Amino acid sequence: MMNRFRKWLYKPKDNVLNIINQIMDECIPQDRAPRDFCAKFPEEIRHDNLAGQLWFGAECLAAGSIIMNRELESMAMRPLAKELTRSLEDVRGALRDQALRDLNTYTEKMREALRHFDVLFAEFELSYVSAMVPVKSPREYYVQQEVIVLFCETVERNGKGVLKFIWNCNGP
Repeated sequence: MMNRFRKWLYKPKDNVLNIINQIMDECIPQDRAPRDFCAKFPEEIRHDNLAGQLWFGAECLAAGSIIMNRELESMAMRPLAKELTRSLEDVRGALRDQALRDLNTYTEKMREALRHFDVLFAEFELSYVSAMVPVKSPREYYVQQEVIVLFCETVERNGKGVLKFIWNCNGP
């Protein structure tokens, strides 16, 4: 029941953010903030209504709430959450103004508002999700990849020796 309530609560926010993302894809495709970090998120975090949850989280933090008994992380993210919610209002205002004018052109004011929002949203997404679940840093991923490569090389070298030993023992 609670899961259905959450989906109902976040659905309108998801719709607005999906429309804004489509507009950004069309308006500023080369200027989008990188989101490679999303690949590091655990599978259970990556779902359709994550953006709506992030928007809701930003609103709560901006209003002074604390997320999941994480007071220090909440205090650290609060300025970013406030700036993000302000930026979202700027984008919505720019989109309203644009809707009253020519729908086929994007003003520089709107492009700048979209760029600023995209950067802030990406930054908030990484900060918020990192506070909620363990997310590996780029350095941790690099070290993990190095360990995997070393393990594979070791298995490959030792595997050849084991195969030769087995071949010699059993004989051709």
